[in-house]
Amino acid sequence: MPALTLKSLLGRRSPAHAVVLALIESMGNTVHITDPNGTLLLGSPQNLGAPGLDSETWDPERLLSRIPVLHDDSILGCVIGPAPQATPVAALIHHLWSKEIESRSLGSEVLHLYREVHLIEQLSEQLAQVLDSPAVAACALDQAQRLIKATFGIIYLHNSTGALDAIATFGSHAGASLLPLVATVLEKGSAEIVNDCASDPRIGHPTHCAILCAPLRSGENTRGAIVLGNQAHGASYSSPDLKLLNTIALQTAAAIDNALLVSDMVEAERHRAAYAAELQAASTVQQLLLQGASRSIAGFDVEPVYVPASEVGGDFYLVYPAADGALLAIVGDVSGKGLTAAMRVALILGALRRETSTEPADILAALNNALVAQGQLGFTTALCVRINPSGEFCLANAGHIPPYIDGHEFETAPALPLGLVADQAYHTKFSRLDPGQQMVLMSDGVPEARSATGELYGFARLPSLTRHPAAHIAEAARHYGQEDDITVLAIRLASAGSRQSSNAQIETTA
Repeated sequence: MPALTLKSLLGRRSPAHAVVLALIESMGNTVHITDPNGTLLLGSPQNLGAPGLDSETWDPERLLSRIPVLHDDSILGCVIGPAPQATPVAALIHHLWSKEIESRSLGSEVLHLYREVHLIEQLSEQLAQVLDSPAVAACALDQAQRLIKATFGIIYLHNSTGALDAIATFGSHAGASLLPLVATVLEKGSAEIVNDCASDPRIGHPTHCAILCAPLRSGENTRGAIVLGNQAHGASYSSPDLKLLNTIALQTAAAIDNALLVSDMVEAERHRAAYAAELQAASTVQQLLLQGASRSIAGFDVEPVYVPASEVGGDFYLVYPAADGALLAIVGDVSGKGLTAAMRVALILGALRRETSTEPADILAALNNALVAQGQLGFTTALCVRINPSGEFCLANAGHIPPYIDGHEFETAPALPLGLVADQAYHTKFSRLDPGQQMVLMSDGVPEARSATGELYGFARLPSLTRHPAAHIAEAARHYGQEDDITVLAIRLASAGSRQSSNAQIETTA
C-alpha cells in the first residue's frame, strides 16, 4: 500500500476530496490548501476577497492566516485563508487524515490476520497428509517460522520411557538447556513467554534470546512441547505471538495423534498379516498331518471327519494298524486355541508316531509324561482304543468324552487329562464290538455346539445321533451352531465281503 500524503488524501479519486472541496465552496472559496513545500493542492488563491473593502485599501497578506495541518508533530500541509474559514478546514483535514491512518492500520491488521489464518489453514492441510511424527514436527516448525519470527525452533516428544526427545529442529540452539523450561510448561499445562532469558534460572544457554514454549496437547494427552526462540538483539515476544504458537501446537498435537494412530494401525496390520501367515502355514502342516492320520486297515471300516472352528484346531486323531492286525485309534483335544494349540497337536502326533506300545493305557501314560516333560501349558484330553479283528477291544480314557457303541455310552474309568501330573496311571476297560455295531469316538465340539438362542446341543441327543455315519454327526453339530473343533471317528468291523476284498488286495499288493 503506497504511503499516505496530503496530496493523496485530497486527490480527486479520494472520498476526502469532495468533502473538503464542498466545505471550501460553502465558505465562498476563500481558502486554499498547500503541501509543506507550498505547492497548491486544493482551492484557488485568486478567489480570495474581503467584502466591504475596495481593492486599493485591502491587503490580502495582512488578513490571511496560514493554519498548519499537524500529525505527530509533523506538518502535513497548510490551509491558507481568513482564520475563521481556514481553521475549520484544517480541523476537518486533520480528522480525515486520522481516520485514513486508522483505516489503513486496521486494514493492515486484517491483512496480517488473513495471512496468519491462510498459513494456519495451509499447515492444517499439510499436517493432514503427513503420517509419521517426525515429518509432522518438521512441517509444523516450517510453518511456525513463517508466522512467528524465530532464529531457532525445537519440537520435543515423549518417548516410550517418558523422556523428551527433540524430533525436529531448525537454527542453532542448545536443546538440552531448554528442558527445565519445557518441563515447567508441561507441568503447568500452559504456554509461556520468556523475554529475559538471562535472568531465568531454567535456561542455561542461550541466555541472550526471547523464547516461546507451548505444550502439545490433544484431548487428555500431552505429547510434548514446541519451542521457538529469537536470538536477535532486542528481540521479544508478545501475547499474540504466544496465542499463535498455541494454535500451531494444538494442530501439531492432533496431527501427531493421527500419525501415532496410523503407525499403530500399520503395526497391528503387520502383526495381523504375520500371524495370519503363521496360521495359514500351521493349518497347512496340520492338514498334512491329519491327512495321514487315518489309514485303510484290513478288517475295519473307518470314517474320520475333522471340522476345525478356525484356521487351525486343537483336536487330533490317529488311526493305525498294530503288527498283529489290530486297529489302534486315538482321539484328543488340547486346551487353548490358535498357534499354541496347533503346535501342541503337532507335538502329540509326532510322539504318537514314535510310540512302540500297542496298549491304550501305556500309550496315554507315555504321552502324558512327554507333555509334562515339555512343560506344555494347559492340558490335553484323549481316548485311546485297540480293536482286534475279532471285535474284542480295550480302551483307556484321559478325561475325554467316552465312546458310544450303537447309540449307547460306553462307561470308562475317570482319569486326569494328559500333561498335568507325571507318571499318571490310566485304567484299561475291555469289551467286544460285534459285526454291524458302530463305535463312535468324538471331541466335545459335538455336544458343546450352541444354537443361536444359546442352547447347547448337549449329551441327551448323542444316543440317537451317534447311530448315524460320522459325516452326519459332524454336520448336525456344525449346523446346530459350531463353536469348537469337531472331530468324529466312526469304526465298524468290516463285513465278510469287505474282508475278503481287503485280503485279496493285500495279497495282490504283497
